[in-house]
Amino acid sequence: MTDRQKSVRGPGFEFSLFARGKNAAQLLLNGAPRLLIGRVTLEEKFSETGALEKKLRRHEAADLLSIGLEGMNVLPFGCEYAVSREFEISDGFADLSGDVAALHFGRVGSLDLEPLTFPENPCSVRFLTAGGEGFREEKLTKDKELYTGPLPLLVITVSWPGGESVEYAVGTDLWRHCAAGRIPDASSEFTLLFRGGELIYERRVLIYGKEAVPEKRPWRFKNLIAWRSGDAPEDAPVEAETFSVPGCQVNPAARREVRRRVRCASGSLVMTGASPCLCDDASHVERPGRDGFRHFDLAEYVSFRLWANRHLMKSGGSLTVRIDENNLFHDTVAARNLRRIPRRLEPEEGEENV
Repeated sequence: MTDRQKSVRGPGFEFSLFARGKNAAQLLLNGAPRLLIGRVTLEEKFSETGALEKKLRRHEAADLLSIGLEGMNVLPFGCEYAVSREFEISDGFADLSGDVAALHFGRVGSLDLEPLTFPENPCSVRFLTAGGEGFREEKLTKDKELYTGPLPLLVITVSWPGGESVEYAVGTDLWRHCAAGRIPDASSEFTLLFRGGELIYERRVLIYGKEAVPEKRPWRFKNLIAWRSGDAPEDAPVEAETFSVPGCQVNPAARREVRRRVRCASGSLVMTGASPCLCDDASHVERPGRDGFRHFDLAEYVSFRLWANRHLMKSGGSLTVRIDENNLFHDTVAARNLRRIPRRLEPEEGEENV
């Protein structure tokens, strides 16, 4: 591989962030590419593939429960644009935060987020729109457009014949992925298609018309990736105390309560009855009394699992999360991973940050 890269390796996987090239990041499962994260396009003509590298770093946590990857590129076109990404990689998960900003007092206009490509002949896909009506499942046997519309896909679960699965989910900030619907003369288009043995998810998140006035602000979009590298068995049951915190986990009150439970624990914990949901209470995201701030709390369970195990493992404990069997997201890859105790990642020696 010729592109400069920083990588994280763990049980059955390797996740890499690239400084240059067609793809910004790549996930390998058992050595085979299973997800390619492309590059952003601005103003329908400025592609990040022509950007200049400014930052590429790897941050290794002392306990190896997570490793961070961080990169930034600058597009030397128009007013110039900065594109930054931060990944937090843990066992079975990658939490992505991406930022796009216009420099020199410019504005971010039309914006295509990174296309997501699931290569090498996946056999099936399950997906759910942000409307949350129910999952749709398709066998991937011939070229076909599976979805196109103004609403983003909330969850996409892709499987291969060997038992590997990769899942994409919108982060907690669902309202940002739907922002075009609140901007005059703006629209969005999300497309999922199977073509040439690859499943591709295209995300035209901001399409501005001639009368639209782009906001003078940077944009941030959060995403969650989950994977299973095969039919890995679940952990054997451990003697643990159970607890439940109902409701949206983005709610600061829920966050405080689950952390209080962990700090008070003397051993292992199991969070039961978890129910990931879509929530419209804007006070949860510090916009009380305002409309249009729908959020999705699945990624919050992942963040809590990592934080809790980092705390509990110091004294020999652990935490797992059990999603309620009646919850819409009970059979997702993320839900299955949350039932496992996170394993440590591999250290890497001799890498120099730039």
